[in-house]
Amino acid sequence: MNDPYHRPAYLEDFAWSEFEQAAAHVPYWILVAGSTEQHGPHLPLAADTLVVQKLAEISAARHGSIILGSIRSGVLHAFQDFPGGQRVPAEILIGQAVAMGRTAVPYSNRLLILNGHDENHEPLILAARDLAERHGTDVVVVEWAQLVSDVIREVSSSTSESHAGEGLTSVFLHWYPQRVRTEAIAPGTVPAGELTRDDLHVSKRAHHVARLRREDVPSGVLGDPTAAEAKKGRIVTDALVERVDALVRERGWV
Repeated sequence: MNDPYHRPAYLEDFAWSEFEQAAAHVPYWILVAGSTEQHGPHLPLAADTLVVQKLAEISAARHGSIILGSIRSGVLHAFQDFPGGQRVPAEILIGQAVAMGRTAVPYSNRLLILNGHDENHEPLILAARDLAERHGTDVVVVEWAQLVSDVIREVSSSTSESHAGEGLTSVFLHWYPQRVRTEAIAPGTVPAGELTRDDLHVSKRAHHVARLRREDVPSGVLGDPTAAEAKKGRIVTDALVERVDALVRERGWV
C-alpha cells in the first residue's frame, strides 16, 4: 500500500489501517461535486458527477492523491421541474463539503474541489473559505467547463453551450460512449438573451436566476448536441487533464 499508484483511489475503499499508512504521503486530496439532474434525453442524470469523477480518477492516479468522495446531489434551481432531479439546499452542500474536506486537515491540508455543476459553485466557494479560515486549508475550486471554455469554443461548430450541448456530449462520446443514447440526440432550444445568457460561448456580464420550465425547454437541452464527436471530446478532456495538472503544480502541491 506504500505505492501510490497501486492503492485505492477512493477513501471509501481503504481499510482504516491502510489509510493510516497512506494518508501521510498524499500530496493533495480531491473532492468531487456534481448533481443529479436532467441532461436531455441522451445523457444520464449523473452527467455532471461522471465528468469530474473521471477527471478526479486521472488526477489521483497521476499524483497519488486520494478522492474523498463524490457529492452527487447539488443545488438545483434551473431544471427543478424536470423528472429525476435531486435538490439539496445550499447550506447542506456547504456543510457536506466542509465535513468531507476536513479529512485533509491533519495531513497535507490541501484540497482540490472538482465541480461539475454550475449551481454548486457559490456554495463550494463558501465551503472553501470556511476550511481556509478555520483550518488553514489550501483549497482550489475548479468548475471543469470554465477551465476549458476556450477549448470547447475552439472545437465546437455550434454557437451555444448551455446545457447538454455539443461540448458535454462530445466529452461523453469520448469518456463514456456507452452512456450516450445516440438515437435520442437532437437539437435543443437556443438560449435567449445576451447580457444574462448562461452560455460558454458568451462573456457573461450579469447573473439571472432562471427557472427553466418544460414548456420552454421541452427536451431539457440548451444547445445543439448533434454536432458532438468523440474526437472533439478527446481534445477537450486532454486539455482539461493537463490544466488540472498545471494547476496543482502551480500551487506547489506536487
